[in-house]
Amino acid sequence: MIDTSDKKIIVFDLDGTLAESKQVLGLEMAELLARLAGQKKVAVISGGSYRQFQKQFLPTWREILNERPAEEVQSLNENLFLLPTSGSQIYGYNQKMGDWQILAQEDFPAELKEKVKKVFETIVESADYDIPTESYGEQLEDRGTQITFSALGQDAPLGKKKIWDPNQVKRQKIKKFLEQEIPEADVSIGGATSIDVLPKGFNKAVGLQKLLDLLFLEKNDLIFVGDALFPGGNDYSAFVAGFETVKVENPLETSDLIGKFLS
Repeated sequence: MIDTSDKKIIVFDLDGTLAESKQVLGLEMAELLARLAGQKKVAVISGGSYRQFQKQFLPTWREILNERPAEEVQSLNENLFLLPTSGSQIYGYNQKMGDWQILAQEDFPAELKEKVKKVFETIVESADYDIPTESYGEQLEDRGTQITFSALGQDAPLGKKKIWDPNQVKRQKIKKFLEQEIPEADVSIGGATSIDVLPKGFNKAVGLQKLLDLLFLEKNDLIFVGDALFPGGNDYSAFVAGFETVKVENPLETSDLIGKFLS
């Protein structure tokens, strides 16, 4: 059993860890997170934008808080931190606003964004990367502090996502090409069909450290749970940086793990 008695904050990846890719957080998972937030600080980090958190995570979180006393709701909200775009944005709860507000944000130079977009245009037009001709929604999304490419489109059905690149071979090939063409960027694999691009030197590990700095906590105060803790995955930087990490395969494993954290 993993001992978290000395941990002050537990951080979870979102897609593939707390919920299936782009799917709404389940009520049972939200309840487990609320119980955990009653004991420790909890953070959720994702390659997705804050807008994605508003669609995928926060509605269920708010639903499970509805029947709780106001003081408990305030405490649980204040113990929850949201880190969109791989932690290049950090949100904390503002009681006066009654909502989450941005606490920190990284810049993404405009000229680098344009270069990234042009390289992705080359990839999509090429026949070398098995990019489907049919796209379900936006393929290349500017998330402000991050550029994300979704090979099948942002709104692709989960079933199609799962079969396109289950072993990351296609995205590893794209990643290698991107790293050759844009050495001034950091590239990682995220979600089921996505690739995240950030300015060089920024990744989830950096986002986690910035959160710790904001909270005046140390690295050994944190444990990170994610599904992409493999070389090239967008959770892997946390492992390389020396954070204590736990790899899960899916949200069901995460539910079991949180149960152990709580016992």
